[in-house]
Amino acid sequence: MTRDLSSSLRQCFGRSSLRLAAVVALTALPIGHGFEVSVIGQAAQATVSAPTPAAAFQDKFITTSEGQRIHYLDWGTPGKRPFVMLHGINRSGHTFDHIAPLLQRDYHVIAMDLRGHGDSDWSSKAAYLAEDFARDLHALVEQLDLRDVVLTGNSMGGRVVQVYAGSHPERTGKVIVEDVGPERPEAVTRTLTQRIQGETDGWASEDDLLKSMRRGQTRVPEETHRNWIRYETRKLPNGRIIWKYDPNVTQGLGPVDLWTYIRKIKAPTLYMVGANSNLVPKDTQLQLKAALPNIEVVTIPDAGHYPHLDTPAVWLAVVKAFLAG
Repeated sequence: MTRDLSSSLRQCFGRSSLRLAAVVALTALPIGHGFEVSVIGQAAQATVSAPTPAAAFQDKFITTSEGQRIHYLDWGTPGKRPFVMLHGINRSGHTFDHIAPLLQRDYHVIAMDLRGHGDSDWSSKAAYLAEDFARDLHALVEQLDLRDVVLTGNSMGGRVVQVYAGSHPERTGKVIVEDVGPERPEAVTRTLTQRIQGETDGWASEDDLLKSMRRGQTRVPEETHRNWIRYETRKLPNGRIIWKYDPNVTQGLGPVDLWTYIRKIKAPTLYMVGANSNLVPKDTQLQLKAALPNIEVVTIPDAGHYPHLDTPAVWLAVVKAFLAG
């Protein structure tokens, strides 16, 4: 652990009550490298270990009262505090495959496929608002009888956990929102819609898809991209490869205002903001702090919209420190 990194992280975290006296000197490590993070008191420490083996998960399903069959990855461990992870638009629960095994010892980790994504049913009515996803989440929580739930969500998943925590404070223990706020800028809607529309024809092969993912600058290791291709794609009758999500998820995009839900959140809440992202600007952060008495806002250095992918060791250290507090 380097003093320079520790000092720079302290500056980024400011005087937050997380008090990360020493957070990880592993920010530059590729995701595929093994690391182990432990929290001692209020100080997060990290040590390099052998590469973490892929822990076994179970594919499971619930069926909602609306008839939606919802898929989730169950990482165990029964009897531990439930930790439910929600992905962003056009991804699936497998986006957390590199993180979930590192939480499995202390939590019952569940990574859910939102409706219209992964192996969950598509909505016949193109019902893809954050509220629709939150209803499915509540069905899962109720059917598994989960209590004191830790909820974490990135991007669209972050919107869902904000809606859920405000709607069901009785089930929610702590909330972690990753690089998303109460509103969605129009530019984000436009970019997402264009990208999804451009992917409907798919790719000629898995190799072609991998090349497109590796084109340009990316901090995601190739093995992670290959994992996504393995679990998150399907082959069309004509042999082309497409992602496992409903192109109509764009029907759920558009103006968003979640302040009504946010003001009802009772659980301690962490907003994790990528330093290289502009989706949760400073003025929004100030509004969040004014609206929620039990809130932390932490900026993750050298991370964009996906801190759990860009800097997974820092993400894990901050999450464990927050949960230990």
